[in-house]
Amino acid sequence: MTSYPHAATGLPQASPVTAGSRPGLLLGLVGAAVVSALASIIDGVLLFVGGRDMALDVAAQTIASITGASAEAVKADGGALLQAALDEVQGTLAVRGGVAVFFGVVLLFWGLLALRGAVWVRLLLTLAALTNAGVALRLATDAEGGTAAIHGVAWLALVTGLVVVVLAWLPPVNRYAKARKV
Repeated sequence: MTSYPHAATGLPQASPVTAGSRPGLLLGLVGAAVVSALASIIDGVLLFVGGRDMALDVAAQTIASITGASAEAVKADGGALLQAALDEVQGTLAVRGGVAVFFGVVLLFWGLLALRGAVWVRLLLTLAALTNAGVALRLATDAEGGTAAIHGVAWLALVTGLVVVVLAWLPPVNRYAKARKV
């Protein structure tokens, strides 16, 4: 036995754990979260900006299917029924856009905090990414209220949101969080 605490004893010594630099997967996690969040925010803005035109098309097609007239004839005729349907559809699209923007901002917030790698942040980021992916799935598969641009951006938000969930719990990110905690 030696009186030196750091002397080699022949037994395996535990190496000190240091936080070191951020793993690339953690940076990829933050990048994917930012892309998913921005895609959701863009989707929401697109629904706000183009909502009236989309609502007019949907309302006219709905009334045309009920009355048997063409959608163009319903648009040209106008009327109280078209206006009521237009207001209803436009309100629905505005709510969907607001939900997409809200959850996009929430995901962006937690995504930027994930640079620290803490478990509680990654847990909240996972919940935000799954919620954001659910909203994006709703927008991507909406046959009535959306253009090709809205559907495409929603699919991007969905896929990158699922990538965030996977990257948040990979072993290098867990090791970095544990090392940072010590």
